[in-house]
Formats: sequence, C-alpha cells, structure tokens
Amino acid sequence: MDNPTNLFNDIKRTQKEMEHLFQHVFGHAHPLLRVPQGRWRPNVDVFECGENIVVLVELAGVEREDISVTFEDGKLHIGGIRKDIVPYKGRKYCQMEISYNEFERVVYLPNDVDVERITAKLNNGFVIIEAPKRNPEKPDGCQIKIR
Repeated sequence: MDNPTNLFNDIKRTQKEMEHLFQHVFGHAHPLLRVPQGRWRPNVDVFECGENIVVLVELAGVEREDISVTFEDGKLHIGGIRKDIVPYKGRKYCQMEISYNEFERVVYLPNDVDVERITAKLNNGFVIIEAPKRNPEKPDGCQIKIR
C-alpha cells in the first residue's frame, strides 16, 4: 500500500503539471473548472465543544446584512451573497480564485439542538454559529439573527 504522504505529493505534483500545461497552452494561468457565476460553497467546519455544536463558516468580504442563517428540521441553512466591490472594470484575469455571487451551505445538526438558543456572530470574516443542546420539548425551527 502506498504511503499517504507520497499520494498527497503525487496529487500536488499533478496539479502543478496541469497548471504549467495551461500556462504553456494559454499563455497565462487558467482556472480549471471555474464557473464565475452561480452559487459557491464557503468552507465550513463543524465541531462539538462542551454543550455546543459549533459551525464556523468562512465568509471574508461578506457583509452582515447579506448573510442569512436559519434552522429547520435538523438542518442549518447558511446563505447570502458576496458582492464584487472592486472598482476595476474590463478585468482580464491571470488568476481567479475568489468567488462572488450567491452562496449556500446546509449543515445537518443532531436532533438535540436547542433552537431558541442558537446564536450566530460575524467575526473577522467568519460566521460563528453556536447551537446548544436542548430539552426534547423545544420547537424545531426558527430564524437566527447575526450579531
């Protein structure tokens, strides 16, 4: 069986070879499989810490009023829009990695979440959502305000 480190290095080497190929063919770096329009998926971490389920969503450049967080039927919905605020018109990209437009993520949480005590805050480009465990008689859905 191959060493996982060697496999990772092989994948990185193949990626670099593909980037060089695109640079050679097109004369500049070309984003592979890049769809500049449509929904994108921000990075999300979900972990348990003490009595909370914590969801960390990476949303650099997204304004608080452009983010929506809801919880319903065991699913946390995080959505919104990152607007392109850079004033440069007629851009010709050499490399494009930042996604704009609408985004959406759905995170499944355990049934024992206290819906009325879920909190969300925006801090340095991250939305931090804390979902405390609940008593079984609490309701199953609500809108969550971002602080």
